[in-house]
Amino acid sequence: MATATTETSSSRPLLIGPDAGPSPPYPLRMSGKVISGFGRGSKELGIPTANLPVDDARTPWISSTPSGVYFGWASLQLPSTHPDCPPTTTDGETNSSSSSSSSNGWSVYPMVMSIGYNPFYKNTVRSAEVHVLHEFAADFYGVDMRLLILGFIREEKDYSGLDALIADINLDCEVARRSLAREGWAPREVEVEITGDNSSREGGAKKRLRGTLAAGWLIRPDESEENGADGK
Repeated sequence: MATATTETSSSRPLLIGPDAGPSPPYPLRMSGKVISGFGRGSKELGIPTANLPVDDARTPWISSTPSGVYFGWASLQLPSTHPDCPPTTTDGETNSSSSSSSSNGWSVYPMVMSIGYNPFYKNTVRSAEVHVLHEFAADFYGVDMRLLILGFIREEKDYSGLDALIADINLDCEVARRSLAREGWAPREVEVEITGDNSSREGGAKKRLRGTLAAGWLIRPDESEENGADGK
């Protein structure tokens, strides 16, 4: 049964999907090495992004997927020298003080992403720009990243100015956090940390949870499957 939708003043929902978890065609999978993007995320928006190449051959579903904003989980295989690489315990998972969860060398974080042309900037090439909901101490270009995309937030659109774009992106982040902070949307294979409801992007209460979502692909030692549907 779907949860009652919480509305903003602009009638945008703050929760996506039923509490039980995502519905088909989700989850969708996407992976690749992080590449440099347009250089606007941090400089102009204060919202850094990690880009993945849009490759129809590697990610067959993407050519027929509507452009817009999506959310889900990202896993990163950070090198041991990266300041955000979590310390691991003897069983291969991070200790409880870490701000992410790690298994088999993969750290899992909530994320929001755009797939499309970004009408505000008039891009001519379709891109996949991922904003990982974690403040990193250093860049991670060239690192392997996997995405488990769980739902669609909104269509892409143009804006009258930069402030309106930033406000909408910040709201996208809040929608992603609230939607993922439910048992049916959190991975069952690894404990994750996420900002709690009614918390802003700048801070607020956080909680660690382990849910019921089949998300083992995010932390497998070997990717072993195509970038398609289903996160098992």
